[in-house]
Amino acid sequence: MCSVLSVNKDERENDMQEIYNLLKETEMLMIASPIYHHGVSGQLKCVLDRFYSAAYPIKPKNLKKDAMFLSSGDADMYEGAIFSYQEDFLDYPGLEDMGYLRLTVRKTAQRLN
Repeated sequence: MCSVLSVNKDERENDMQEIYNLLKETEMLMIASPIYHHGVSGQLKCVLDRFYSAAYPIKPKNLKKDAMFLSSGDADMYEGAIFSYQEDFLDYPGLEDMGYLRLTVRKTAQRLN
């Protein structure tokens, strides 16, 4: 038996319903994520997957633009996340790229006594 069939309606509904309603009026998204293994966080990947269902087959009519803020401890870690942002997230719903900001934070390790 499919597990979805055994779940009642209340259990399937979650906070994404509120986000879907907000997307109807949103003109621009600003996405932020730390970099994990050359990509965005797993939590953000889940949100983006859920966003696709709201944007398929047609994105919300007011949504036109997107931008991304990324942070990492290594300046060479951004390529995969930027590729995914440009190819998957911008192109799929046809959003205008408002750019991305990379913030590389390096902290010197200190010895604990």
